[in-house]
Amino acid sequence: MKRAILSVTVLALLAVLVTLTPIGPIFVYGWLVPVISPLLPKPAGVPSHANAEYHWKGFGLAWEWEDQVTDGCASWLAADSFGGPVRTLYIYDEPDGCGANSISMSRLSFLDHTTYGNKGHDWPYEGCSYKIDDATIERYQLQIEELLDANDGVLERDLSMSMLSEIERIDGSALVAQQYGCRAAK
Repeated sequence: MKRAILSVTVLALLAVLVTLTPIGPIFVYGWLVPVISPLLPKPAGVPSHANAEYHWKGFGLAWEWEDQVTDGCASWLAADSFGGPVRTLYIYDEPDGCGANSISMSRLSFLDHTTYGNKGHDWPYEGCSYKIDDATIERYQLQIEELLDANDGVLERDLSMSMLSEIERIDGSALVAQQYGCRAAK
């Protein structure tokens, strides 16, 4: 009996040590964080339905959630980085959900522009391969306004307002290519 208790104690101690060492973020946190997600405190502005993920190559502990909008879907990411809180927002122009290959409008809280393109595609530094017509611009405006109503976090509202301000001034034919899509020409 004592041997069984000792064995369990040693295994538990070993599990704690592996989790807390540099090996933990690479091999353990990826499957552990989603399991304990309901117990982890969420950053300000992150809704209760957000799920935690661990991105060992990126921001570390990050919260992800989706909001359905008219004719599309919005995908959010919230994290606390060394430089402060980070938010990302992808708005997909597809009624079937948040798909990585559909055209999206995205913004990172630490950049001063919105990107248009496919999330999963690493764009070349060449000319932009498409244009955004007036109907798409109007749809994006409606979707962003819906997001403003659905999210009450300060950072989330700031990110949405920045996107709305930019999309109101955009000329859909004057887009320039960049690494992950196209952005409005300045």
